Amino acid sequence: MAQGAGERDRIVGVSATRLSATRLRPLLAHRPAIAWTLSLLFLVKGLLGVLAAVCPVSVHEPVGMVGVAGGLGVVCALLIWLFGTRLTLFGFELIVGAGIIVASLLVAQASTHGGMMIMAFGYPWVAIYAAHFFPRRGVIAQAVLMTVGFTAGLLASGLSDILIYWAVVMITVWSICLLLGSLSESMRMQAGTDLLTGLLNRNGFLDAALRERALADRTGEPLTLAVIDLDGFKQINDREGHAAGDRLLADLGRSWRTRVRPGDIVARHGGDEFVLLLPATTPTGAHAVLERLRGSGEDEEVGWSVGVSEWLPGESIDAPMARADRYLYGVKSAQRADALGTTAEAVDPALAAGAALV
Repeated sequence: MAQGAGERDRIVGVSATRLSATRLRPLLAHRPAIAWTLSLLFLVKGLLGVLAAVCPVSVHEPVGMVGVAGGLGVVCALLIWLFGTRLTLFGFELIVGAGIIVASLLVAQASTHGGMMIMAFGYPWVAIYAAHFFPRRGVIAQAVLMTVGFTAGLLASGLSDILIYWAVVMITVWSICLLLGSLSESMRMQAGTDLLTGLLNRNGFLDAALRERALADRTGEPLTLAVIDLDGFKQINDREGHAAGDRLLADLGRSWRTRVRPGDIVARHGGDEFVLLLPATTPTGAHAVLERLRGSGEDEEVGWSVGVSEWLPGESIDAPMARADRYLYGVKSAQRADALGTTAEAVDPALAAGAALV
């Protein structure tokens, strides 16, 4: 009986967990993890600040300042939740830096070691957040800011025996930033890289493309996207085997990485389809880039066709992808019907029409 009751409790617990996750999923679906995680971090820290003001560890603690800081943290959590999708990565770094400065000011005002450690409690969580979401330079910058802020706060507080507290917090922070930061960066690279070609994969390309779109929106520069599809790749696989097809894709990846301009983004989008994002380039200007990608043509084992479209401000990436795909399909259909002659001769009309595809 007891075993049966325990099994029922376990099943009920699992069901409740799944129900909670199901209810949370719609709330988080349209918010990037970097935004809702920071919002939750500010909310928890803000509520802890309010609790510390209501139930202070000492009557000498600056409960007014702590309460105001806690309320500000809750407000910031709400603002990040509402407007986090509009923030750039640098914006998130600034917000985290501001939170570190506030925490350091509260450490400086602490009158007891307990009150000081309550304020310093947020540093390791900030380190975990930064290590997970920020690039290495951002992680190190946040760690340095925490080191300077906590050191200055401890010295200004006038508390005794601060060295042990400083060492515990700083060793924890730097361990998280260096170890977890390196691990997170390695995992991000693996998650965003196609292992066969060494190019970005679909997820890596999407992240890079969204960053370029945000930059183009700020600078007003054009942004052009090209979809490339290999000609006759299936026949190569059928005739020579999949190992030969894999070698061809790997060779193309190595070759194209050396031929694109600094700042251009080339990715394997899936199978034998590749995508190229060209910052500060119009569809007409994409012609020269694609010709350089093609090289002399003599060292290429397979030809390819291309569709080009400009990515206009206010559009999601699906819009230029659909236009480029549509034109690419037209080129491939024309090739099959022999209406455009050889493959090399078919590319130039594709670029010309692609330039008008906006």
